[in-house]
Amino acid sequence: MRVPKEIGCALMASAIVSPIVSMMDKAMVQPITGVGPFLGRMKDAGKVMVLNPRSFFGGLSFRLTSFVYFGTFAVANLSEAALDFYKVKDDGKRKQVKVSAASAANISLLAWRDSVFARKYSGIASAVRPKKAPMRTVSMFALRDFFTMAATFYGAPLAANYLIKEHDWNHDAAELSMALAVPVVSQLATAPIHIHAMDYYNRSLVSTSERFAQIKAEYSKVAFARSLRILPAFGLSSYANNKFRELSIRQPNEDLLFTKRMTKLIQRVTRPTNSESRVAAASPKKMN
Repeated sequence: MRVPKEIGCALMASAIVSPIVSMMDKAMVQPITGVGPFLGRMKDAGKVMVLNPRSFFGGLSFRLTSFVYFGTFAVANLSEAALDFYKVKDDGKRKQVKVSAASAANISLLAWRDSVFARKYSGIASAVRPKKAPMRTVSMFALRDFFTMAATFYGAPLAANYLIKEHDWNHDAAELSMALAVPVVSQLATAPIHIHAMDYYNRSLVSTSERFAQIKAEYSKVAFARSLRILPAFGLSSYANNKFRELSIRQPNEDLLFTKRMTKLIQRVTRPTNSESRVAAASPKKMN
């Protein structure tokens, strides 16, 4: 009974984040340079989504992006269900299994999707377009996402623990801020990998100096875009998935939670009114 709910939560979380992420990722593989043109592509895609939703939501970009995030969250949710089924209690082992499963799904699906995006949206004429993305391009997409996942699931908690222990930060503030900041900052390092992957697909025979020149020309746009996309891709989507699971799936301590809620409800119902409270305060106390 739980499996369909886990899959449903993954589907809803994917539906929330996929529109904006699909627009960003499609723009990043198109032949444009600079932040301004990137934002222009985003604006054009937004107009299509509003004015022609059938074309946007039926398009390849949205469909593939939805599949990537649905697959990622479905694997993460089902792995957690499996851990509960096998009664795995150790928090460290649970995190290791869930992060490994979700990372493997996300890295492989994104590498596959971006190789499709490269073929469809890179601007290369169909007569000279490679039939499939070179292994070097796919591998660099995977390497890019490996570093992003490492920053998200390992770098951010380490940074939060450092701020809590060494600088006495509030626990929740440290975790939330680092969960957003560390993956965003990591895109400054992964942007050149993304550019290299796309440039190798477009121009596999250019010299090393020409490759570096292309990375320099595209860096500001790609670093900005990839940093921006992290917020919905790893922030909003994860939060939505967790909330959907919290609301729809029975948790191990649900009975206790339900009891607490009922206790609070009874207290509110039976709490004396203001007039009753004043009368009780004015009356003499009973002696034992």
